[in-house]
Amino acid sequence: MSTPHKRAMEAVLEAADLDIKVALEERGITDKHSEEADDTILDVAILHAWRIFVRINEAQGLTVDPGLFVDLASELAEDMAEDREQ
Repeated sequence: MSTPHKRAMEAVLEAADLDIKVALEERGITDKHSEEADDTILDVAILHAWRIFVRINEAQGLTVDPGLFVDLASELAEDMAEDREQ
């Protein structure tokens, strides 16, 4: 991974970390190892993935298609699950 990519990833992770802290506080979750915390972290991760998907599509002049995002995420999850089984 190139240095600019590493910096960009670090910035995204820092933003996600801040969003997670705020979301946990807003939902009154104090146990970071609870199921509710896991759900909150996943919500933030998915939201960040969506934002990146939108920005990339817009930058490339493509129409943002929520259904495509869902389909691609689902396919990726299935592929990753299959890879773990092997």
